[in-house]
Amino acid sequence: MINSLALVLLLGFELCYYLLIVQTGVAEHYNSDIITLFPMFVGGVAGTILGGFSWGRVSNPMHKIIVALILQLLLSLMYPHYNIFTFILLGLSVGVMAPLGIYLFKAKQQKELLLALAIAYTIGTYFFTYDAGGRVYMAVGFSAIALLSAFVLRNYVVETEAKEVSHPYLQYLPLMLWIFLDSNLFETLSRHQGIDIWSEYTFTIIAFHLLGLIGAYFINMSKTKKHIFIAFIFALSYALSYFEEPLLLAVVYPFTISYYNVVVFTTLSKEMSVKKLAFMMIFVGWIASGLGLSIALFGILH
Repeated sequence: MINSLALVLLLGFELCYYLLIVQTGVAEHYNSDIITLFPMFVGGVAGTILGGFSWGRVSNPMHKIIVALILQLLLSLMYPHYNIFTFILLGLSVGVMAPLGIYLFKAKQQKELLLALAIAYTIGTYFFTYDAGGRVYMAVGFSAIALLSAFVLRNYVVETEAKEVSHPYLQYLPLMLWIFLDSNLFETLSRHQGIDIWSEYTFTIIAFHLLGLIGAYFINMSKTKKHIFIAFIFALSYALSYFEEPLLLAVVYPFTISYYNVVVFTTLSKEMSVKKLAFMMIFVGWIASGLGLSIALFGILH
């Protein structure tokens, strides 16, 4: 029971950190300037690679997570004022967490995963419009909760026998596509002055985030049908964005995000090899989202 709660809080508040501090906080504070933020991207890729390898005597995933979160907490005290060096370190800390946070979960821990995502999307949506430069208390608070949870789990051992065998690389391609589409649409909407769904429809968005999680948990479909369904709801989200229908977009897009993320996390959490998981997270996490952000800055959709 204690381990389950600690897992929920660890992943939930680390995702809050990513959503409100890295993805929207730092990015918004620096106006999504790719050149300024590039050192964080480099650090993120390096950290993700490091997360998949042994650090000498530090080989336990939980011990690596504790080290990464201590670094993240120290860097949070500097938020949002970073230089090239501290951007690299911030990327390293978040990058290490990317594969290892997912690796902790097993197939039978779907309820814990859903609760963690529910925490992240509820808090992330509620504070989305909060001043990006004034989130230092959030950065410190989220990091502290995640770190305390990691200390509770310091002796936790992942049951690797409960993991599935490694997936073929081709099975990860759809995940990259969904993250690319999400990153592109999210950045486009956050920069669009005429479609402010987060401040106008905050509780609608939260409700449909939660419905998306529930739907992903209870609706049984084959893997192929899931991806077809995700393609359909992404197409609908893009269409509603293009035709500037904010209320409908506040219904469909959050549902889409939650639904596809359950599929992404569930697929990744079944990966038996932490090295392969770290390798795939470079493409699924950093490259796909980075490309989506870059293309959004060209204003192709709006």
